[in-house]
Amino acid sequence: MPHGLPEILSYGILFVFSLGLVFHWSRRAFRHPLPTEAFRGDVENGKTMFDKVQRLFHWSTTLAYILVVVTGVALYDPVAFEPITNALAIPLHGSFPSYVFWHIVGSAALAILIAIHIVWDVGKLKGFRLMWPVKADIREQIIRAKGLLSGSRDIPRTNKYDNFMKFFHLTLTIAFMALAATGIYQLLFAAWWTVPIELHFEVEPFWRPTIIHDLFGFTLIALVIGHTYFALLPVNRPILGAMVKGHLSPDEIKKRYKPEAFTKKVESERQEA
Repeated sequence: MPHGLPEILSYGILFVFSLGLVFHWSRRAFRHPLPTEAFRGDVENGKTMFDKVQRLFHWSTTLAYILVVVTGVALYDPVAFEPITNALAIPLHGSFPSYVFWHIVGSAALAILIAIHIVWDVGKLKGFRLMWPVKADIREQIIRAKGLLSGSRDIPRTNKYDNFMKFFHLTLTIAFMALAATGIYQLLFAAWWTVPIELHFEVEPFWRPTIIHDLFGFTLIALVIGHTYFALLPVNRPILGAMVKGHLSPDEIKKRYKPEAFTKKVESERQEA
């Protein structure tokens, strides 16, 4: 849209981020990293990695996110989206209010799911401490970055949520908050899709919420692309399997995690029982 984020920036975010993933793949696809420390301890068979609520949240969020992205990109760049809508015989131009409606439906579903996720993980599972970045995560990230650049296979062991996952969730939170604030403002006070294209600038306030919305929207797309890439790496496929089955084998736990990441939880579960 003429009043939104310039395409060179929006698609540039995806391009630059993709280059980073290509570089990572070139360094790690055939040289899987290995922890430098031995695993000292024992892990019970069939250890739960993600419970049913977490797995349901993950896959429900995926569906809602796809709806938000599809309708959002169609609204942002309808010309680029025309080949798809034409092939499917789905109206696009003149149907923006319908796309906005489904964009809102998907966004509302995401908001509800995130609220459930926060209540469950923070309230029920007491997982806030596991997800909040600390100084040790920064040191770990530096070690991992040096290993990636040098080609070293040695990496430190991590907790259940490593530094990448912590900063990924933190950035997601910031992006969701910015998207929610700018999206609600547009809906209530700057509904550009209800006026002719030449009047878009007249309904857009000076602080340009549409540009901010587009910026964080494409940042979110880039983050999810990265999340999907890491999930599909051969070394991480057991974790992807755990997001379906819920369990991670003791051998996989011993390959990557710190002993206290699971053994402490086992002891607490025994005490509660």
